[in-house]
Amino acid sequence: MNNVKFWLAVICLIILMSFYLAGIVTLDNVKANEAYLRVFIEDHYGLSVLLFFVACTLFINSPIPLAAALKVLGGFFFGFYWGTFYNIGATLLACLVGFGISRYTFKGLFEKRYYARLRTIEIEIETNGFYYFLSLRLVMVVPYFLINILAGLSRISFRKYATSTLVGVIPASLIYANGGNKLEQITSLQEIFRLDIILSLTVVALISLCPVILKKYSYKSP
Repeated sequence: MNNVKFWLAVICLIILMSFYLAGIVTLDNVKANEAYLRVFIEDHYGLSVLLFFVACTLFINSPIPLAAALKVLGGFFFGFYWGTFYNIGATLLACLVGFGISRYTFKGLFEKRYYARLRTIEIEIETNGFYYFLSLRLVMVVPYFLINILAGLSRISFRKYATSTLVGVIPASLIYANGGNKLEQITSLQEIFRLDIILSLTVVALISLCPVILKKYSYKSP
């Protein structure tokens, strides 16, 4: 119980920090301080990358939507290729941290109270969770922090979760890094996700569920 209280306090602290920084980490503020930030990154490149990873780990696991802005800034300050690489690495790290906190702090308590009621769902996720969580990452409708929590509470294996996360975050990481690389030409994050991009990701997410659908169909076939 002490472990649960500790992590609840940490989560509350992350949320409070997110509220505080939400008004600071904006595209306008970044553009206004671009010269200073670029000099700092050039002089302290390793520290800058470390701070980027730490910030992503914090804010991807927060309900305050700051992670998208941070990942766009990854492309803006580190360039498209390194920005994509850092976005993938930082997002994967953040998701694994969120998964680990949920799995090792709350899963036992959750199963003790709800496993009997959710046994069918738990078995389904244990079997096909890779495809479900992959599709959730791709479609980008459910916030990542929620996916991390749900995956940690479920019985999906760490290997399947890590693999689905790695594959699932690549498209969004490319989009964010590309948007950051063109930040001077855009005024809001909404401009990065055009309708055709959203539809394409939705189609890919649906395709990723095909193995589950085919498996269920084959079981029903005589």
